[in-house]
Amino acid sequence: MLDACMAMCQLCMDECMKHADMSEVCKMCAQACQACMDACMAVKNSMMAMG
Repeated sequence: MLDACMAMCQLCMDECMKHADMSEVCKMCAQACQACMDACMAVKNSMMAMG
């Protein structure tokens, strides 16, 4: 599930970055996607370290 979330965030971020220079909303969306990916990766790494 974490991999699926990261993949969806990456696709959304890629699309938002196309418009980030022209739209503050798209820039904020891309930043939110990056934060979500970072959080998912942190959880995934934590889970892998435990088991």
